[in-house]
Amino acid sequence: MPIPSEQGLRDSSESIAEAIFLIIIIIMVGGPAAGVLLSAATTLSGILTKGAYQVESTRNLAEEVLASSQKIRELERKLAKSELELTTLRRQARETNNLRALLALKAKMTRKTIAAEVIGRNPDNWFEQVELDKGTSDGVLKGSAVITRDGIVGQVVRTTDHASVVRLITDPEQKLGVLIKRIGLPGIISGNGQNLALMDFIPVGTNVDVGDQIVCFGKGGVFPDNHPVGTVAAIRRDTDGASMQIDVKLSENCYDLNEVLVLPPLSQ
Repeated sequence: MPIPSEQGLRDSSESIAEAIFLIIIIIMVGGPAAGVLLSAATTLSGILTKGAYQVESTRNLAEEVLASSQKIRELERKLAKSELELTTLRRQARETNNLRALLALKAKMTRKTIAAEVIGRNPDNWFEQVELDKGTSDGVLKGSAVITRDGIVGQVVRTTDHASVVRLITDPEQKLGVLIKRIGLPGIISGNGQNLALMDFIPVGTNVDVGDQIVCFGKGGVFPDNHPVGTVAAIRRDTDGASMQIDVKLSENCYDLNEVLVLPPLSQ
């Protein structure tokens, strides 16, 4: 084997040194670059991870909002159903109380009474007439008084075998003899097309006050004596100044009638 010359050894040593120097340079240059790349990769990974988390969080929030909305709608539906049931129960309780009151009134009356139910209203004259489910076959006669526990309703003006029509006390054509109970002053009231009636020709200076009770005069054999009619709501002088006029707030709400008592005239 030939022995390397001195020049060859020198060249080989220089080549190795250059290679080592090049490796050192690459490491020195590549080290920071690798760190930068690693840092950039870490940052990008963090951004992507955060974005994915936010997307997932938003989706979860949307699902929660949707679920909450569905629960709210369900609760609203249940609440509406409960309110409807409560309204129905209250109406039934009111009707039951009215029936009990009518039965108690019927038991106290010393004259014939017929229990009836309001089944309709005159569409041409909504507030002034109602129709009852009892007629001549049940003993209802034309001219019969119609009352409730609370007050006067009106008077029967037309009958058939199984129904009858009542002209309400709110009708201007309906007249009723009454008494201002506290002072014993008689008078006549007429309807006013609303829940107020008018009492005319009261002498000026009469000691009548707002709140005084108005009751039936009850001497004609139609309407029951001393039955509630209403209370004095207002007092004013007539246009001529010679007498006073009284507004009477009716005891019975003729706009909301269900069950009533019919009293045939005593003379028939």
